[in-house]
Amino acid sequence: MIITELTAQAEPRWDEYIRSATGGLPQHLCGWQEVQRRTYGHQAHYLMATEGDRIVGALPLFRIRSLWLGDTVRTMPGGLCAEDQTVALALIERARLWAEEVRARRFLIADTRQAWQADLHTTSEHVYWLVDVRLDPEALWERLDKNIRRQIRMARGNGLRVAIDRTGKLLEDFYNVFSDFAHQSGMPLFSRRFLENILQAFPGGYNIAMVYRDAQPLGGYFQLELGKTIYGMWGGAPHGFLKLRPVYLAYWEILRDASEQGFSFVDMGRSAAGSNASRFKGQWGGTCQPIYQQGLVFGREHSRQSANDIRDSRLFRMVTSLWPKLPLPVARYVGPRLRRYVPFA
Repeated sequence: MIITELTAQAEPRWDEYIRSATGGLPQHLCGWQEVQRRTYGHQAHYLMATEGDRIVGALPLFRIRSLWLGDTVRTMPGGLCAEDQTVALALIERARLWAEEVRARRFLIADTRQAWQADLHTTSEHVYWLVDVRLDPEALWERLDKNIRRQIRMARGNGLRVAIDRTGKLLEDFYNVFSDFAHQSGMPLFSRRFLENILQAFPGGYNIAMVYRDAQPLGGYFQLELGKTIYGMWGGAPHGFLKLRPVYLAYWEILRDASEQGFSFVDMGRSAAGSNASRFKGQWGGTCQPIYQQGLVFGREHSRQSANDIRDSRLFRMVTSLWPKLPLPVARYVGPRLRRYVPFA
């Protein structure tokens, strides 16, 4: 096995491997190098493991520079993609050495679906729900709990409708309504340019689901698509609209659309284990799977404490508690500048 840094010539082979690999996720695709460079200027370091002419593992890394927080070497959400434990450990060791070489403070394998048996601190505080949609829409509807179907009927009775777009024309509506939701939730939001760069890098690899009442957007959801699975990334509805049941209608239409488009699964996205968001997603007939954070913090000796302590810090908690009190225009201006240092949350 040989581990090399990804070259431009090898990018098509990398993406072909990700699309065919059992553990391949949209966040592993090499187009994220350009998305992060254009949006934040982050340095990419993609490691590829090969055996002969065959790719057997891929580890996308980014270096996040910060005088305030210290440099971090980390993956995209989804961690790495490897055929087995041996390949994964070799990639992780090479990544750790690079992190030491550039004098990073932290090394993080973020939101990995598998807890690799490396000498890293491992936590699992989040889960994702995977819904099988290999049924026709009528059978999917009948599989839903009666209360879920009632909530969807209420949303329709309130005059709500859902539009699902794969061209990017609904991006502005999505960003406006999601930035309102993020502001209320205490979450500094990325810039619209971040999403524009995603659309440019992955044409045909996303969809946007918008909930409307007449022409007014009430909620929005952004999904990535890879192979036979749709992956929920960002979404929500401002609190004042929840009584109209936009979230129920949006989730149903996402599932129905996935079935009609020939997808097999919908990954409903990450939620904190035991949270209201996770319990809500659990009502849709899916299976719950763990998500892991693995990493270390460098010091005089390697510390196995969580490398994800940026979001666990007192300062970060203070920012999120104060965020809803900022005027929305101020939050939209300041948020993208803060998100440069926590770009993938």
